[in-house]
Amino acid sequence: MKESHAQNAPAAKRVTSRIFEEVRLALGFLTILPVAPANTVCPQTVTASFRWFPLVGFVMGAVLCLEDFTVGLFLTRALRSAIVLMSLAIVTGAVHLDGLADTADALGAGRSRARALEILRDSRVGSFGALALVFVTVLKILALAELRGMPRYAALWLAPGLARWAMVAVAWRREYLRAQGAGSVLLDPENPSGLLVASFTAVVAVSLVASTRALLACVVAIAVAIALRAFYRRWLGGVTGDLIGAAGEIVEVCVLVAMAAYGPNAASLIWKG
Repeated sequence: MKESHAQNAPAAKRVTSRIFEEVRLALGFLTILPVAPANTVCPQTVTASFRWFPLVGFVMGAVLCLEDFTVGLFLTRALRSAIVLMSLAIVTGAVHLDGLADTADALGAGRSRARALEILRDSRVGSFGALALVFVTVLKILALAELRGMPRYAALWLAPGLARWAMVAVAWRREYLRAQGAGSVLLDPENPSGLLVASFTAVVAVSLVASTRALLACVVAIAVAIALRAFYRRWLGGVTGDLIGAAGEIVEVCVLVAMAAYGPNAASLIWKG
């Protein structure tokens, strides 16, 4: 018995070490924090880190809740909302917002697939991209400003986590449309466990704040992710890093709006209807 335990201990240590390295990589991908391993890691580890994106998202949400509580001692809900969301954009390097802008510009190309892919490779922001950034930012601030108390903290907890889950869901078993890029090392069409682990993480996290609002937000996130998967496939035949980031931003704002929409006024209208 002792020998078996001694043999299992190194194996458990290796598994724990591998998971820790994968989470560090996910945190490095999603934030500007210098936490990624300094040494070169194998491609399998990089690919496996994708499944931990929701975990990093919910950690972000927990930090935002703490920040919002602290700032709330001095400022109004509207100002807190702007500051908290600005913090989220800064800590993520605004990389997903950049993806949203590029995706909006590519949509402006019309039906030309080649032109859309060319625009997605262009780092400049056009008029459609600028409008998308303005509308999404304003919607996020207004939606969060509508919330107070526990629903507000639940929204801050859920939005970043469900958005990162949607990034995994949208990209799962989809062709990556570039030979190089961040997504090319993250996506593995042959590995079905990525979405499973990401979904399990999301279910556990959502259960911590389970409510009708939270369930509505989950339904909205799933519906939007499914719609984007289908749209990306029909539009371009796969995904790029920009499209994945845009999906995260779209789901994030939809979750905040869903949480804000399910309030006393909305419930009253539904009851009267």
